[in-house]
Amino acid sequence: MMTDRRHRMLLFRKCAARGLLLSSTAAFVIACPLAAQENAPQERIPDRQVESASQESSGPEDDGRFGVPAPLADDSEPVIVVTGIRETQRNSIETKRSADVIVDAIISDEIGETPDQSVGETLERIVGVTADRFKGSASEISIRGLGPFLGFSTLNGREVTNGSGDRAVSFQQFPSEIVNGVLVYKSQNASLVEGGTSGVIDLRTLRPLDAGRRRLRIDARGVYEALDDNIDGRNGLGYRVSGSYVDQFQVGDGELGISVGYARADESAPEDFYTESSSVRPCNTIGGGNCSFEEGSDSPTYFVPNSFLFRQSNNDQNRDAVIGTIQYKPRPELDINIDGQYSTRFFEEDRSDLVIAEGRRGITPEPDGILDNGVLIDHSADSRIESQTRIRRRDEEYYGGGLSTEWSDDFGRVGLDLSYSETKRTELDRSARLRTSSTLIDGTDSGFGNGRIPYQLDKTSGFPVVTFDPEFDVTDPDFFNDAGYARRDFTDRNDKIYAARLDGEAYVEDSFITSIQGGVRYSDHRRVADQDIQLRSDSLNNGFFLGTADEAGNYTGDFTGSGAPDPISPAQHIAASQSCRMPFRQNNYFSTTPSNLSNWAQFDATCLFNAFSGNAVFRRNPDGSVSLVDGFDANADPGSSPDPRSTSDIDVTEKIMAAYAMANFETGDGRFGGNIGVRLVDTTVESVGFRTQFLSGVSEDGNVTLTSTGEYDLVRRSNRFLNILPSLNVKFLATPDILVRGAVYKAISRPNIEDMGAGRDISTDDTGNLTIADAIAGVSGGNPQLEPLESWNADLSFEWYPKEGDLVSFAPFYKQLKAGIVSADFNATQESFIIDGQPVTVPVAQQANSDESSDLWGFEASVSHAMTYLPGLLSGLGFVGGYTYADTNFEYADPSAVDADFPLRLFTSPAQIIGLSRHTFTATGYYDKGPVQLRLIYKYRSRYLKPFELNANRFAEDGQSLDASASFDLTDNLQLRFQALNLTNHPQILERPATGAISEVSVYGRRYYAGVTARF
Repeated sequence: MMTDRRHRMLLFRKCAARGLLLSSTAAFVIACPLAAQENAPQERIPDRQVESASQESSGPEDDGRFGVPAPLADDSEPVIVVTGIRETQRNSIETKRSADVIVDAIISDEIGETPDQSVGETLERIVGVTADRFKGSASEISIRGLGPFLGFSTLNGREVTNGSGDRAVSFQQFPSEIVNGVLVYKSQNASLVEGGTSGVIDLRTLRPLDAGRRRLRIDARGVYEALDDNIDGRNGLGYRVSGSYVDQFQVGDGELGISVGYARADESAPEDFYTESSSVRPCNTIGGGNCSFEEGSDSPTYFVPNSFLFRQSNNDQNRDAVIGTIQYKPRPELDINIDGQYSTRFFEEDRSDLVIAEGRRGITPEPDGILDNGVLIDHSADSRIESQTRIRRRDEEYYGGGLSTEWSDDFGRVGLDLSYSETKRTELDRSARLRTSSTLIDGTDSGFGNGRIPYQLDKTSGFPVVTFDPEFDVTDPDFFNDAGYARRDFTDRNDKIYAARLDGEAYVEDSFITSIQGGVRYSDHRRVADQDIQLRSDSLNNGFFLGTADEAGNYTGDFTGSGAPDPISPAQHIAASQSCRMPFRQNNYFSTTPSNLSNWAQFDATCLFNAFSGNAVFRRNPDGSVSLVDGFDANADPGSSPDPRSTSDIDVTEKIMAAYAMANFETGDGRFGGNIGVRLVDTTVESVGFRTQFLSGVSEDGNVTLTSTGEYDLVRRSNRFLNILPSLNVKFLATPDILVRGAVYKAISRPNIEDMGAGRDISTDDTGNLTIADAIAGVSGGNPQLEPLESWNADLSFEWYPKEGDLVSFAPFYKQLKAGIVSADFNATQESFIIDGQPVTVPVAQQANSDESSDLWGFEASVSHAMTYLPGLLSGLGFVGGYTYADTNFEYADPSAVDADFPLRLFTSPAQIIGLSRHTFTATGYYDKGPVQLRLIYKYRSRYLKPFELNANRFAEDGQSLDASASFDLTDNLQLRFQALNLTNHPQILERPATGAISEVSVYGRRYYAGVTARF
């Protein structure tokens, strides 16, 4: 007769065998309940049968001994299968209960069963997990209120690339339709891949042999977006389709399984948008020209950006994704998996912007227009007004996959995992503008000298309300006929990761130590970001510019005294204004807010760009001659610059070698167990960048401009560091229903990989640069000497499982942070740039490791309850809720260096950790009975720091959303689905650089889905 302990050991080994298939503890957690289920025969019943209240289990069975499994079911006993919302909830709770670490999850046995539109939205339903909203979609996932920088994400235990500037996984590239589970690890052991101080997120894809049966699933949904329907020529309609197939075969004495899934989405991303430039300065002068800060002045200090902007846009986006797995078991001990993922994403945005271009000019605060903290909320001024256009196209491809093999028997296991991940993203911008003039298009006086329009901008309501001089009609294109240009920007980003992992485990019989684990992992991560040289029609960059060629290929223009191409002629401005104008294309712009601007003079983006870009790309040679660059058609697309080098280019290679050892332990009665281990991580960073010299010039507006000479020097920087990460996880079964967990471990969070770049961003605005010092101000860049933030962590989790499918938990946590990443001291980051042959020394905004330690503390509480005890139809009710509190004494000073003499950090309070929300809350009410499933999901997070590059600190105000979903089973195989997202239509509001300084407002509108799902 097998002993109880021996029985548990066999289950443990089967869990471990499955776990290594995914090369992560994530799979171990998932595999445990499945392994236990394999020991109990089940009766096949229809997929959609839902158990009644009388069939509900009153709680986990126990034979009188803590931690000892109840007797296995007899073959004659029917097994009731719970499906839908309750099934997912039970699977998720069982996953948490079975784990040896603190973890929360959403697990479904079916691909695509989660009701969400993206994996990011699925994650938001896990207690303690929040997301930032970008164009209405969940992104930048945070765990326990901590920012995305402190987290780490994997797919099947493997690190994943992305196309943005950080390490955060782009969850939009993994549709929820082809992912069947997500796990969030809130404590760590030595076997987990390092990188997440707040936690580790692992996306789970289905293993076909684990499915145990053939499955075919097809889903089709239509989408209606109300905001998009307000745009002329659009109807707000889109669609999503997906399908998946899973099957198993006998191959000789072995088993072969296959699974494949495909998903396509074709939707828009409508948005009403207001923003301000990221360059913010302190000022205390009143009226006159550009404001400035004067020491000793009695006038109050206020903060002002360089420009203010209202945006109306048309958006289109689509995504195709394929995921597949082949699983082969030639014999019970050997498991071989080959899996792959591929996705493409396309996004195109046609922007029309109304810009108050000279934001610092003539500032006169209104009475009570300055808050006590220096925030300017109401002022009058005068400025040139611009109607800008831009077409932005983004294409992204993701490739990922790997091979994993494992041998597992009664004595141990050994496994090898090889993986590859690559993301390619290109982004092309083509923009143009027209500006107000002192004359109208017919040559008569506009009434406004130099084209500057008096205005008042009032944000006391929390939204921008702009009032222009009554003699100026912002909707009349005749006012816009000056200072035109065409400009083209291109970014090419490539991210690759190669990784190999070898793990092994030896089981120990009849001992407190149940097994010994160990392994090594190597990864090679390279990020290349080619920030291509900007091509313009009104200035040189590397000597290149846009212009018009005659039939012989000669440049038809001339050059100004500043050495820039000849400004566009008045006749060209008039022709462009007349031929490219169009009616304002959106109804009810910002109508759900107090903002009053409903339309302005719009111009067709392609028409205006073509009008000012000419038909070719030219280069001005050192001897002053101009030559045509062959192969470029500016009317079609200027393409990449002939010389793609720039100072902002990034090329970072990060090589990591890690090794770990870990012992698992458990007492004989199974009441106490856990693991203890250590992980060693050796990291080498190589970073390459460019430096160049500049020539200064003066634009027709009198602003100083900087142009690269086209000669570049290569710079190389390197760094190497070692991290030692011990860990201890324990769990104690206090009663059959109460489980107590504890963990003490050391973790790291790596800096964003592009923050370790050697490049330098030198951004010069078109306005307000009266001196060379103004033009070169605001230099920022990476720091290759950055090292990971380190954190000592202590976690507790008290979990009560009153009955199957129910959970009450409380989990306090504490983190001591060292080497926190903060904005560097200006005095320590001075660099010289050669301008007109002379060195000019300026501060460079970048990040550095802090010498100080800080603390972070908090707790999370959650409850999950199915009301199966209620009578009749009411027994389908249930709810899930979670609250997280987090606070810290960590300080992040404002990093911007726009005004080197008076940086914003001298006038503003420091922020906290990036992405930290003090309060987060999620609540889900559901109904799951018979053929009907209903769900209402509310999400809330409090204010948090959301920086943009190394500009002035930016904060997101409190955010909330309310989503609803419903489904109805027509038959066992056919289901109707309905969803409504963002029902509250809550705007996203950002503040910069202090509380109350409204700098960005986004309204996304509501989104509705309806469709059908078929299962076979």
